[in-house]
Amino acid sequence: MAASFKLTIITPEKTFFEGTIVSMVAPCELGYLGVLANHAPLAANTLAGKIRIKKDSGEWVTFYSKGKGFLEVFKNNVTLLLRCVGAQE
Repeated sequence: MAASFKLTIITPEKTFFEGTIVSMVAPCELGYLGVLANHAPLAANTLAGKIRIKKDSGEWVTFYSKGKGFLEVFKNNVTLLLRCVGAQE
């Protein structure tokens, strides 16, 4: 089993997603950013676009960010602060 980490996606209205995942790819100002377990601490501005996560079960889930936001990676916890998130696939 791959190493996992916690992801929290927060919008002004609610906590949109909270769970344990094994990988994530999100659109940032300098291109798409991939995160795996034990990633170095990082803070980045995000852009509108597709956010893909892989759950512990191996299932891929896609969310759509509809605007700018902020991403923080610290001690196997990733937090995405987004203005608006679209439906998942």
